[in-house]
Amino acid sequence: METLRTALACMIFLSLAACAGAPEPAERQAKADGIASTAGFTGETIRTKRFDLHTRRRGGASGGLLIVYIEGDGFAWERRDRRSTDPTPINPVAMKMAAADPAPAIAYLARPCQFTGGEMARNCTSDLWTTARYSEEAVAGMSEALDALKRKADASELALVGYSGGGTIAALLAARRTDIVWIKTVASPLDTDAFTSVHQVTSLSASLNPADKAATLAALPQIHYAGEKDDIVPVAINRRYLARMGDTRCAELVVIPGMDHVHWADVWASLTGEIPACR
Repeated sequence: METLRTALACMIFLSLAACAGAPEPAERQAKADGIASTAGFTGETIRTKRFDLHTRRRGGASGGLLIVYIEGDGFAWERRDRRSTDPTPINPVAMKMAAADPAPAIAYLARPCQFTGGEMARNCTSDLWTTARYSEEAVAGMSEALDALKRKADASELALVGYSGGGTIAALLAARRTDIVWIKTVASPLDTDAFTSVHQVTSLSASLNPADKAATLAALPQIHYAGEKDDIVPVAINRRYLARMGDTRCAELVVIPGMDHVHWADVWASLTGEIPACR
């Protein structure tokens, strides 16, 4: 049974093709460096109490708004029965989305242990990109990084855009901060219990569930994008999150026809102008 669960998890979070083999971390890093350089981003590693977090930034906020893009779960499984030793993403979708955003102040925030050495990085274990990917320690470390990015960009407010598991993190961050004015999530499992139930895999017992904070987030402007053909995070999962919110006047679910789980960077430029608002 555990082997079956592991195989299913590999299929869900990466796709079988990715689990079968992947470029080395250095190749993944070089790919991301190319995307960031072309888009005019400068890179920096932010040291938090627990982790060293990889960031990129372009422009300054001059006392205004900084939009922060949060990466997905990355390369979690090396093969069906083995966790990856380095979660640096093969396809950094959130970085590509950040590169497509014309806003004057943009930052990119990787997840713990991505682009910093995987299991060799400070306080990194594979739990942080598997069972504990949305844990208290992960969210707390990323909140520290937001403080640093906000200061470095001279911003007074933040907006968060999260891809896949990055959207899960964005919602959890927004539930504990007062300086976030809106969030957008893209193909994100916002009810992790519903997610594991749909796929019949072991619950993420070491992680937090944004749906538990849905009512707290009800007054925050938010847009949640879902792909009509996304069989990894089906639309129904985000509907379940909204159902737990109750009052959804500030929350919008946008389903993109024909979209799957991975090709959001291809359409993101046309969606950057949509700003969440309460109805």
